[in-house]
Amino acid sequence: MSVVAVFASGILIGLRFKAPALIAATALLMIGSFAWNGLGLPGNVTVAKFLILAFALACAYIVGLSLSMHRKRNEG
Repeated sequence: MSVVAVFASGILIGLRFKAPALIAATALLMIGSFAWNGLGLPGNVTVAKFLILAFALACAYIVGLSLSMHRKRNEG
């Protein structure tokens, strides 16, 4: 479920904002991922989960950015 939420937020970031917002969102994702690790999981599980979510965020950002460019091209 977290991958879907991160993917949706990445698309919304790509539609509205540019690269500095992606950097800030990735930093917030990293902080939230390590803060949420109250389950006592090993460290490598947390790093793997963060890398998967960061990859999903970056891919969704590219999708949102391309949708934004396509929309601007069709308007003008």
